[in-house]
Amino acid sequence: MIDEKKILTEIYSNLYRRDVDYSLNIFLCGAETKKKDSIRELLNIEFKKDAKFNAVYPEFIFSTLYGKGGSNLLELEDELAKYVDVIVLPLEGIGTYCELGAFAVNKELLPKIIAINSSEFKKSKSFINLGPLELLKRESKYDENIFYFDNGKESLVISQVIERVKSKRYEKRLSYDFENLFNLSRFILYLIAIFQPIEKEKLIELLIKLDKGKIKLKFVEASLQVLTQKNRIEQDVDSNTFKSNYSLSKEGHIYVFEELIPKLQVKRNFSYLRSEIINDIYKPKKKILSRDKKLLV
Repeated sequence: MIDEKKILTEIYSNLYRRDVDYSLNIFLCGAETKKKDSIRELLNIEFKKDAKFNAVYPEFIFSTLYGKGGSNLLELEDELAKYVDVIVLPLEGIGTYCELGAFAVNKELLPKIIAINSSEFKKSKSFINLGPLELLKRESKYDENIFYFDNGKESLVISQVIERVKSKRYEKRLSYDFENLFNLSRFILYLIAIFQPIEKEKLIELLIKLDKGKIKLKFVEASLQVLTQKNRIEQDVDSNTFKSNYSLSKEGHIYVFEELIPKLQVKRNFSYLRSEIINDIYKPKKKILSRDKKLLV
């Protein structure tokens, strides 16, 4: 039997703690995902081109958390938005107007909002303009966190928003706190890379064993959703047990083995930990093969 507690400590100390995270965590709100020509979709395509950006669609995360711990959607938005650096909000439907209103009345979240609206409504005496957007104007100099686009020319505003996200000043503090959803998702990526393929229940078991500060277990599924959205992991079904498990995706393999490990200079540490798991997985099969070979002689 392998010493899982020792392996977890190695992952935490020699891999996770060495991975200083300077990425910008972004809540990318907007039109529903099936609309492929939306401003949100165009922004997401651009964000994916730069590893500095960690953009996620919040509604998928909310769906994994709704009802857990008695939280409603507004409370969940407040809780999760604390961990993001910027909230990019193209006003592309009724749902986004509600999101803007909910975020704008929160003094902690207001400075994080970048709103995008149609120039058609720029001078409208609407509740959106006189309420949430007015609050946003007061918060930022020269309306620098509000952008307008002409209908049919939505793509022109994309580069302006990307540049604003890059130039915006952020109060980022180095943190390895597992109560932070994005930190937890980074650690879970390491667990999957070392222990793959691995079931969600096993991930939870390992996190409980780690004993490195408080972990919100309700965030485990949300963390898996973050990694799935970033194409770091994929879910599969074991043909023998019919249980679903998680492994690195093709893009996840490239990221871990060609970017992360060389950057952190942890090839030896990683190889040792992974070999421990592989040996443990296949050791029973080796014994069976050895026994069968004796029977055949």
